[in-house]
Amino acid sequence: MAIDLDNRFECMAHCLTLCSGSEPIGLLIPSTSTVPGLPSEATVSGALSQALANVSGSLQFNVSSKNTNCDEGTALNEAFGIKDSVQSFIGPVCEKAIRSIAMMAALWNKPVVTWTPIKEDADSFPTLIATLGTYEDIARNIATLLQCQGWKTIGIIHANTEIHRQMAVTTKSVLQDDDVTVKRVLPTNMTGDSMKSTLSSIKALVRIIVVLVPEMFLETFLTAVTSEGMNDGSYVFIHWKFSPALNQSSGLSVPHPKNTLQSLLQIGPFTVSQSSYDQFTSHNSLSQPASEFYAYLYDAVILYSHFVVLNNTNPLQLHQNLQRINYTGWTGHIRFNNSFATRAYRVSHYQQGNFSVVYELSSDQCVKTPTPMEWIGAGPPQDTPKCGFTGSSCKDNDDANERGAIIAGACIGGLLSVAAFILAFYLYRKMRFEKELMGMLWKVNENEIKLRNKQAAPKQQAGPHPTKKLVRMETRGTLGFGSSCSLDKNFLFAPIGNYKGSVVAVKSLQRRSIRLTRDVLRDLKTLRELHHDNLNQFVGANLEPENCYVLTMYCPKGSLQDILENDDIKLDWMFKMSFALDLARGMEFLHKSSLRSHGNLKSSNCVIDSRWVLKLTDYGAITTHPEEPTQEVGEHEFYTGLFWTAPELLRLQKIPRKGTQKGDVYSFGIILQEIFLRTTPYYFNVVSSPKEIIMRVRNHEVPPYRPHIPDDSNVPDKAVFLMRCCWHEHSESRPDFHSIRKRLIDINSGRKINIMDNMIQMLEAYSNNLEQLVTERTEELALEKQKTDRLLYNMLPPLVAEQLKRGESVQPECYDEVSIFFSDIVGFTTIANQSEPLQVVDLLNDLYTTFDEIIARHDVYKVETIGDAYMCVSGLPRRNGKKHSGEIANMALDLLNGVTNFKIRHLPGSKLQLRIGLHTGGCAAGVVGTAMPRYCLFGDTVNMASRMESTGKALHIHISAGMNSALKDLGWGFMTMERGIIDVKGKGLQKTYWLIGKTGYSKPLPQTMISLQEKWRQSQDTGRPCSPTESHISDRDHSDSMYGRAFRKTSIAISFLHSLSRDAQNSDSRSVSELSVQDLHLSCESLKDKRPSPVTLSPVQRSQSVGESKIRPMINNLTKNRKSRPELKSKSSTDSSSDESKDSDQSNSSKETPKKFAIPKIEIS
Repeated sequence: MAIDLDNRFECMAHCLTLCSGSEPIGLLIPSTSTVPGLPSEATVSGALSQALANVSGSLQFNVSSKNTNCDEGTALNEAFGIKDSVQSFIGPVCEKAIRSIAMMAALWNKPVVTWTPIKEDADSFPTLIATLGTYEDIARNIATLLQCQGWKTIGIIHANTEIHRQMAVTTKSVLQDDDVTVKRVLPTNMTGDSMKSTLSSIKALVRIIVVLVPEMFLETFLTAVTSEGMNDGSYVFIHWKFSPALNQSSGLSVPHPKNTLQSLLQIGPFTVSQSSYDQFTSHNSLSQPASEFYAYLYDAVILYSHFVVLNNTNPLQLHQNLQRINYTGWTGHIRFNNSFATRAYRVSHYQQGNFSVVYELSSDQCVKTPTPMEWIGAGPPQDTPKCGFTGSSCKDNDDANERGAIIAGACIGGLLSVAAFILAFYLYRKMRFEKELMGMLWKVNENEIKLRNKQAAPKQQAGPHPTKKLVRMETRGTLGFGSSCSLDKNFLFAPIGNYKGSVVAVKSLQRRSIRLTRDVLRDLKTLRELHHDNLNQFVGANLEPENCYVLTMYCPKGSLQDILENDDIKLDWMFKMSFALDLARGMEFLHKSSLRSHGNLKSSNCVIDSRWVLKLTDYGAITTHPEEPTQEVGEHEFYTGLFWTAPELLRLQKIPRKGTQKGDVYSFGIILQEIFLRTTPYYFNVVSSPKEIIMRVRNHEVPPYRPHIPDDSNVPDKAVFLMRCCWHEHSESRPDFHSIRKRLIDINSGRKINIMDNMIQMLEAYSNNLEQLVTERTEELALEKQKTDRLLYNMLPPLVAEQLKRGESVQPECYDEVSIFFSDIVGFTTIANQSEPLQVVDLLNDLYTTFDEIIARHDVYKVETIGDAYMCVSGLPRRNGKKHSGEIANMALDLLNGVTNFKIRHLPGSKLQLRIGLHTGGCAAGVVGTAMPRYCLFGDTVNMASRMESTGKALHIHISAGMNSALKDLGWGFMTMERGIIDVKGKGLQKTYWLIGKTGYSKPLPQTMISLQEKWRQSQDTGRPCSPTESHISDRDHSDSMYGRAFRKTSIAISFLHSLSRDAQNSDSRSVSELSVQDLHLSCESLKDKRPSPVTLSPVQRSQSVGESKIRPMINNLTKNRKSRPELKSKSSTDSSSDESKDSDQSNSSKETPKKFAIPKIEIS
């Protein structure tokens, strides 16, 4: 198997290069460790090579090893570097690094095999395999040993390393959960002095000490124990040993007293002897001794090979396949619980000159081996000395007896005190109850009642119960005061008032006076103390003779009877179930209270508050029931009021004032019929007389006479069954209200049926829906805003667009240096004539889309397109230093390349020819207009760039001298060639250049550009500069262009002037001032067929010119009808005529020009 090692791991290369494999794994491990014995590359390299050599012959690993330095960040960085090239990871060895790698490996779907302890909460990482186990498993084995020996008070000493520090923290937590007191947890360095100091600090506090230090420092610790005198049999040191080797006293490098060794208990796998283990670890070929984790790395690699065979490296089946692994290795027999390996641990003790196993441990039990334990003294030491750690706990027996007597006396005195306190508290409660009972806190002062809407009440009929003082009332019927019986004429007008800031209903009682017996006082006190959401609060009462009334809280919705009879109120099933459940809750509470029952339950005694919650009223000691029809209560109303009375109560001579609980259940069944059918009781029965109905209910009819429920009532069968159970003939068969409430919930399928809760849920759902809609609309708005911004940024520069969006005015800005690009399509008119309008649009769209894609790769800004013209600029609006000329030149070359490959869809055989002009200079830029604003450039640089394009050639890049200088100064390797001096409209004669390419530019260019490049290279090879490729002044007299014609006429005029000067010398009869234009025209006619030689024009002082005022208008008339009027200034120093022309000009001037006469300066416009 081949192992790909980092250069920092050269020491491992020799032991791993013998392998070559196909299963790539990553090994994450520190190269070295600052604490000897802890896992690192230098202490476990032999284990890795041995494991790789012993895996199945059909399986090979390719190991890529990385140094983590036991650092979380380094480990993550190394893992990210190799995650795509490995199938799994082995390591790292530090807790934080393990958790981070396991988290990322779960995302990468790669197994992580760790061979050091880890916390149990790491089971959330689905691809983690912990072959050593957890810190909690180690702590539970220690706890098992302590429990086996009965030790409950301990101390912990641990090495100051990450692994041992975490072991100490976890052990303390687990032991405290097992009611073991951990008095002190002390760290120690791996030096003898530090260990002595730590033992000195802890020996006065505990006798049982758990020692968590690396195995190679155990002898240093035992030496410190001997030095501190803690080997007298009073102390026990429990050392956790990771190595599977069972110690031999002969193997200790330093001899220790027997007493010291007998004070030591070691916990570990102990699967092999020390000699066998030493032979196993001798393969570690590096400088440091083998770590005590050496065997765990070996077993981890072998276990992973089993996992690969079973799992085919599919992490999704990791836990399932781990359960199938049954492996016995150097560290014992290993099984897996989820991701964590479990193994059996043993306890060794020094016996008869050697260490022997005395206990077999698991996480919950310990098994004693046949080997007897030899302790110093009579047996194992106690965790707490009999007389304490300082001996101060031991006292004489007399003192103990005296203390016992004192304790007994104190206990007896305490019991008597408690009894006296209970008795006093009982008497106090009784006295306070009597005081409250006789204090009549329920009594109302009628002067504190302020009635609403003062108006006279209807005159009372002559009767025995006048209400003398309550004469101003508000007539609201039962809707205003639901606690009064709607069927009682005396109670139809219930006054409403304010009492101590609360709105109350005032109910007059039909009794002339009420005798305040102890039972009545107790009931009134109970009424005042009852509080429940479904009970209408009793406020108080006034029981003065001739003026008895009761105050209850006002419920504005009226009674349940009023709600059911009001057709304007729509009640769905949820409302009905809510009313029924509220009624059941209120009755359940009332039956459990000291009142025990209602006694007058009917729909008119159920009121509805403003939150649509049903509340019970008219219950308690002072409720009244008419015993027989009277003049005020007719027979019809009297018997109608008995519809809710149970049949067993109707059969009594006198109905009990408080009724019975089963009678309340019957009344509840009648109210259910009202609620579910929304009709009065017995509405669907054939008998219509209330008296006859009551008589039939009272009689023992078979079947019993009850309200009829139509088959088409749409009432659920469970609700009908509940009603019939409630009005069962035998009261014992009726359910209680606890069962009724559960049945109502079951009828509604367990859903909440509180009206307010459901309204709140509806509002919450509506609110959530609104929030979701707002979120969606906000996202859509943001998306549309992005689209709008993108469109705006395509129309205007982003900086300018942002200013306009903020409502700011865009100030014009001057730029010192920019480079401007103009292009045009040569022959576009011809192509347009051959195309349909839509085909022209498609052509330009395809072309400019190609251009836009190209300019996006350069630091340029597209200014505008007009027809077939295209304009770009670099250096604004974002300044880019001196790079603007190079950016615009690169773009121009790329555009020529793009045109070369461009295909016209409807004219596949035609090729587009692009003419390009470039110039560099300063300009101003700003936004023009408010409707469809445009970002425009202003200045002479724009005009010059446009002239470069218009005077250029197809498939050429025409640049100005300034642009050429900027490209040379930039030094990007652009190749330019002088074109020559041309006349530029508005600029005069200008030397211009061709941009023909760039060094290293590999994209194909037109053949014209390639030809110019070859010519340029030839000039570079010969060392001679290129001659101008073209001059508008050269051969101007042979040209048929606008300029050629103008120059031919100029030559004729000059020839005429030569002849004129000769005549002036020979004759004085005709002055130059008398020359006419006609003479000039005649001269032109005579010379028009001749080809005049090129003439060199010389400047002449104004004072030497003869007849200039006449000659200039004549010359100007030669071109007055020209649409284009180029201005040409000819100077001998700037002419670029051919050599032949120059020679001819010199000869003519020497022969024909007189000494005292010079040709005047001529300007043709």
